[in-house]
Amino acid sequence: MTHPDSLFYQLIQDLAQGKGLPHLIWRLSQILNRPVLLTNSVHRILVFHDPHNLNLDLDEFLYVPPVKLNEADFLSRSEHSLHHAQLTLNGQVFPFVYLPLLAGDYCLGYILVLETYPVADSLKLKSLSAKDKETIFDAAMPLLLCLKNSSEVSLRQEQYRDDFIRDILYNNYDSKAAIHEKAKSWGWNLQGSLLALVIDLPDQDFKTAREILPRLFNHSSPISAYINLQLVIILNINGLKKVKLKTALNNFINSFLDRLADHGKDRSSIGIGIGSGVPSITDLYKSYQEAKVAWELGKVFDHKSVCYFEEMGFLKFIFTQPARELEEFSQRVLGPLLEYDQAENTGLLDSLRVFIEYKCQIAECSKALYVHENTLRNRIKKIEQVTGFDLRRVDHMVNVYIALQVLNLGKDD
Repeated sequence: MTHPDSLFYQLIQDLAQGKGLPHLIWRLSQILNRPVLLTNSVHRILVFHDPHNLNLDLDEFLYVPPVKLNEADFLSRSEHSLHHAQLTLNGQVFPFVYLPLLAGDYCLGYILVLETYPVADSLKLKSLSAKDKETIFDAAMPLLLCLKNSSEVSLRQEQYRDDFIRDILYNNYDSKAAIHEKAKSWGWNLQGSLLALVIDLPDQDFKTAREILPRLFNHSSPISAYINLQLVIILNINGLKKVKLKTALNNFINSFLDRLADHGKDRSSIGIGIGSGVPSITDLYKSYQEAKVAWELGKVFDHKSVCYFEEMGFLKFIFTQPARELEEFSQRVLGPLLEYDQAENTGLLDSLRVFIEYKCQIAECSKALYVHENTLRNRIKKIEQVTGFDLRRVDHMVNVYIALQVLNLGKDD
């Protein structure tokens, strides 16, 4: 049974007094007399305390080798839960132990304790004693509780902030001043020039994507929101000229994609659309719409994972036309097909969408629609008959594609 004077009870009292993760890690580090880190589920360092000031040059993330997670071992304080690894910094090896913090089958984070201490201006290996290990286990449950609470609070805040960003992107707000006041309360910088990105993840793992997002862009924190099954990123681009902006965006995106790859994501399957810069928050909706268009158009015409609206050529000019004209164009192109679907109770428009989404590849599209290839060919033939367009011709396909995207944008709005 845990003694009332143990670290476990001290940390529980700290939690009851409103102390957070930094204080808990500080207390653990002081007792162990070693550097201690706490990371979240995606290995981002949340808290680090070093009682010896070793000046460790740590990155934002500290990855540990994957291990089989066993909650029974964790709850029983089994030594099987403690794993060994090493960190190399500036040519020097730092052995450490780490303990996954488990809630059911899910790992909320990791405690990492370095097995080194300074002696005569050098570092010596010192294995953890049985008492040290007990101390780590004493700290584990309070840290897990604090992590879980922080995660739940963060989730509620994210949902509230997502709604706030959605209102901005769809021009649903009281005043510009009200936007800046609320943004300031969260430490957001929405003053001056801004730019929007949309990110499409096939596996829909937006939680991981948000947690590994780089912390800074142009000296400001990126703002993320989950909207319409996509991750929207808002970047402050104040002071960045065209060439420097493109370089900064590429560096930001490549860093983000590298981190996603480190977490098992296929870079080539991730789609990113980037809108143009706008002068103020009240124009941000334009950059957002452009980012969506860039992603959609790039998917079909450029086959790139990262597409800039500014580089969309003539397509860019088409989608900056008045909304009413675009809607009339879409109706002229797709109106006959919509009427046919309604009259005959068919789904030719949906088949057309999937056909274009799969880059007009019969084999892949038929699998996605769960139909035989010949059935799909018959549908394409009927679509061509109803619309009067030949889907093998590039100029006809461009018209059909643009009309579809106008229709899709109308649904989003």
